[in-house]
Amino acid sequence: MKKLLLLALITSSLTSMAQGVIREKNEAYKAYFDSLQTMDYDYHLPIYGKGAYRRGFDLQLAAGISPVYFTQTQEITIQSTSIGFNGGQKVDMSSFIEFGPTIATTHAYTVRPDIWLFPFLNLYGILGGGTTTTEVTLLKPIGFQTSQHFTAQSYGIGATLTGAVGPVWIAWDNNYNFVDVEALVEPVPAFNSSLRVGHNFLNPTRPDRSMAIWVGAFYQKLQNDTRGNLPISDIFPSVGTGQNIETMRDWASGLPPAQRLVANQIIDKIEEFGQGNDVGNATIDYELQKKVTAPFNLILGAQYQFNKNWIARTELGVFGKRSQFLLSLNYRFNLI
Repeated sequence: MKKLLLLALITSSLTSMAQGVIREKNEAYKAYFDSLQTMDYDYHLPIYGKGAYRRGFDLQLAAGISPVYFTQTQEITIQSTSIGFNGGQKVDMSSFIEFGPTIATTHAYTVRPDIWLFPFLNLYGILGGGTTTTEVTLLKPIGFQTSQHFTAQSYGIGATLTGAVGPVWIAWDNNYNFVDVEALVEPVPAFNSSLRVGHNFLNPTRPDRSMAIWVGAFYQKLQNDTRGNLPISDIFPSVGTGQNIETMRDWASGLPPAQRLVANQIIDKIEEFGQGNDVGNATIDYELQKKVTAPFNLILGAQYQFNKNWIARTELGVFGKRSQFLLSLNYRFNLI
């Protein structure tokens, strides 16, 4: 118990880090932090919060809620492909279909409630929705690009561990986020992990007001397998006539029997659609094995704390084959 309390006093939430010498030299800081040591803290969260305040640490208010906008563009590598027609048996086409770069773009609008369980441990939830666009480049059997747009719902849970080394704070964040896309059979889970190292700059006359800047690394891993179906009319809106059909039939003629059967069923419907006929609910069923092409990227961020209740935050992800941008406004309050 004593060791855990000591850890709570050494580590602290993001707004309470990097005070160090500044608090000793500035009289406005000294009065503020001295007042923390004698305050009557009647709340249960964070656990060991009262002990941290008695040691002069300034903590974020225990609970918060944030509207968050997040957008991300990244390249996905398709490792294997199985396809079927209208609910029939799917066949492995990995050796016969070749993809170029696949680019996935997401715009997410979420709400994130959170609590500081300990002064060094924040737990949060994710709930929201948005849109996703996937741009697929097919190189074989024919060359063309298609773009698919979907709405999505997302939900997840996460945790952030924080600590400080001298004037530098460190935050390690991990979360599981599930995205339910209308074209997929089941929600797709993603694991996100990030490590940030930063510093807080306190306002010269308002110790409860500060700016933090940081640099870090972001890692993402997606579930490898994805299953779903798409209408033929959406995938092949303009390739169902002329040379494209002949090229696809020549390609299909060289496939093994099971693959040839499925390919010809699909090509027949593509040709019908290209001739202006109604193909009804004809769909291509698919199962993909995929991975994030470049799972790591650099992140740069900043946040401004207006007071103990309001915090604005922004973050930019750069380099690698992923770019991302985040903007949020956090309202904080004591809970219990």
